[in-house]
Amino acid sequence: MAGGLALALAASGALTTAGVAATATSAGAAPVDGAAVAHRAPRTQLVSSTTGLQVAIKGAVPGDVIRLAGGTYTGPFTIKSSGTASAPITITSAGTGEVRLTANLRMPSCGATSPDPNRTIKFLAGASYWNIDGLSIRGGIMIMGGNAGNVRQWLNRNDENWQARRAVPGRDSYDPSGILASTAYLQRETGATLRPSIGIRITNNDLSLKGIHSAMNKNGVVSRNEIHDIACGTGPGLWLGTFSDGWQVTDNTVHDIAPSAWKHYMQEGIRVGGSSAYNTVTGNTVYNLPGDGRAFTTDEDGSWNTFSDNTARNVAIGFNDQMSGWGNQWTNNRVDTFRTAAISLRAMDAKLTKPSLNSSPKGAVIACNVVSGGRVVFQAGAMMDSTVRGNGFDGEVQLSSNLRSYFGSEGNTWDGSSRPPGDQVRTSAAKGC
Repeated sequence: MAGGLALALAASGALTTAGVAATATSAGAAPVDGAAVAHRAPRTQLVSSTTGLQVAIKGAVPGDVIRLAGGTYTGPFTIKSSGTASAPITITSAGTGEVRLTANLRMPSCGATSPDPNRTIKFLAGASYWNIDGLSIRGGIMIMGGNAGNVRQWLNRNDENWQARRAVPGRDSYDPSGILASTAYLQRETGATLRPSIGIRITNNDLSLKGIHSAMNKNGVVSRNEIHDIACGTGPGLWLGTFSDGWQVTDNTVHDIAPSAWKHYMQEGIRVGGSSAYNTVTGNTVYNLPGDGRAFTTDEDGSWNTFSDNTARNVAIGFNDQMSGWGNQWTNNRVDTFRTAAISLRAMDAKLTKPSLNSSPKGAVIACNVVSGGRVVFQAGAMMDSTVRGNGFDGEVQLSSNLRSYFGSEGNTWDGSSRPPGDQVRTSAAKGC
């Protein structure tokens, strides 16, 4: 790969046997895989082989920049070391042709019930402050905080106990500073040493076959990526799960997620769940989701997340606030074509005679969205203390009979009124939203 560049470097004596050319830039050092790395200056390294990339990753120190020559690199690539907030570690293209990262990965069945952990790039044990930029990645990215599985088990044990789940800092009311205290709290609850990944940035990449999955990680960025042609049984295009807080998800294009033989949550576009909170999802486009695919969704206590200026097209449901989402804001979004409903709030709670703190949306704001290309513009089984206003709706509204009976008494409003809307509405998006 990049043969002329590699030969030139070899002739100059700058290319090591691992296919790495290095230039020191400034002082710094970091532990790798739990072992001390000899202190050295961070450097820009030109890598032209799979072995060279593995060596560069394992030996990386804060501030390193790993530049990949054009060609194919076959992993998987496991990352356990960390940069720092002021000196992240970067893997990027050298600009000498397309850089393709791939791996010979085991593929799950289409009936798999959880996201596939086998991915081309894997951040493990709380690896933090890395930038992955400008690559073509076939096989996806997994970001797994240290002992995130213990937290997932704790959530499962408290599936019917909203008081325990909401006792985690930052979960019972709007308090973004609770992000800082939540790890220590969960550590006491689970008895495990928890190490979330912090500050992972995934930008300007092309991802296929498998998408991006995060479990128990904070303050990352997923921006300007194309995530597409995702295989069945591997999970959504992007899933922020298990207390993944404070992420910025901006200007991504997600499309063609294969249908799952299990349930909708394995085939969505962008999913925020597992008590993940304070995430910003803006400027993204999700399209071509077959079956029961939902473009943008929260679930399992995903709360105080902001979804704005996004577009959903050719999906079952455009925007979906699911189990016990509190304080989620859905504003200035667009749904162009849809099959089931443009915007849906917890249809499964239609049977409840009053909303449930364990499962129903609370404090949702659905404002200034524009809908076209389908029949049911808004659907809700249950909700409380929620606001629907200023939307461009022209079509059918499906509210459960129970929701209609308690609509105003549970603090809900529709265009400023405590009365529920009729079965058909025709409104224009309010100016100034």
